[in-house]
Amino acid sequence: MEQQAVAPPTETTGQVGEAAVDQTSTAVAPARPRFWYRGSPFVVLAVALVISAAMWAVDFQPVSSDTNKLTVSYFPNASDADLLNFQSQVWSENTVNTESTELDASGQPTKKVTTTIVPLSAQYIAAPQGGSVLQLRTRAVYNNNTMAVLVQWQDNTENFTSDVAKGTYSDAVAIEFPVQLVVGHTPFRCMGQSDANVAIWQWKAEREKSIAGNSTLMTNGSAVKPYIGPGIGLLKDTNAYNPDSNASYDANTHTWSVIFRRPLTANDEPGYTGSPGQKASLNFTGGTATTIAFAVWDGGAGERLSKKAVSTWVDFLFQPGDPTPQNIVNFAAVGGLGVAMIVAIALAWRFLPNPGRPRRE
Repeated sequence: MEQQAVAPPTETTGQVGEAAVDQTSTAVAPARPRFWYRGSPFVVLAVALVISAAMWAVDFQPVSSDTNKLTVSYFPNASDADLLNFQSQVWSENTVNTESTELDASGQPTKKVTTTIVPLSAQYIAAPQGGSVLQLRTRAVYNNNTMAVLVQWQDNTENFTSDVAKGTYSDAVAIEFPVQLVVGHTPFRCMGQSDANVAIWQWKAEREKSIAGNSTLMTNGSAVKPYIGPGIGLLKDTNAYNPDSNASYDANTHTWSVIFRRPLTANDEPGYTGSPGQKASLNFTGGTATTIAFAVWDGGAGERLSKKAVSTWVDFLFQPGDPTPQNIVNFAAVGGLGVAMIVAIALAWRFLPNPGRPRRE
């Protein structure tokens, strides 16, 4: 009995015989991979936790200036000298302030001087752009005649002179106020605008008379210069009243501390004489509500002029001020983000495909 010859396998299919079919012509293109699946929100959450851990490691606290406030604590018995002295009890976070109306998370009065953490970002409007300081801490106090603002920030180098050859300049800090606060019309935070002047007090380390090691710098009446103007390049040095200042640099913690002090009512603009009917350009009184902004220059990083770190406007409230505790505001914001994340996970679980199961045709 003769055996029938068997055709060899074809190269295209590996099947035998003439009935073999070239399947390459009917192959289905692979499905395009999806980017979002049910587990995607968990990946986003994990990344957020990693970023949060990194910020915690460098002691950066992500607080939004849009909800920040700086309460000016009232110390009627404090002298003007106390307001300019770092060792004064008015600057201690542990000092009991019986006038305080700030509440803690449980709704109880804190009776303390409130410290506000203000985030900063690089200035990006005018050249040169930049700014490296991430945040600052600030407190403010006042008595019946005078107010003072304490600003602290970390700086790895103490620069009180400029060395153009090395590209380093003096460290500096400035605080800014709107000359007139109009509801719904806040001046541009970077030095105001044509229809909304701002007052700026700028402190520079190089203006201090002398530095002796890491001790407190000698106070110099010209260490702070006041400027008033309607925008970038249009500010003028009023030379009318220079706010007092005191500054120190802690080499152990690499921290600058600067106090600005000024009477609640003062002459900020040339031509002001205090005559009846004439209003000073910038005055503060108890119960006043305004806003404040900050700018910091790290001279060791080559920052000067418009190359600086800046904040947005922060509510500046003289006691009693707004009693809502800042941590409650922050918790509310975090809670809103948490709810949004839960909703995103629920929607993803309902509508996005499960990569572990085949799709239904």
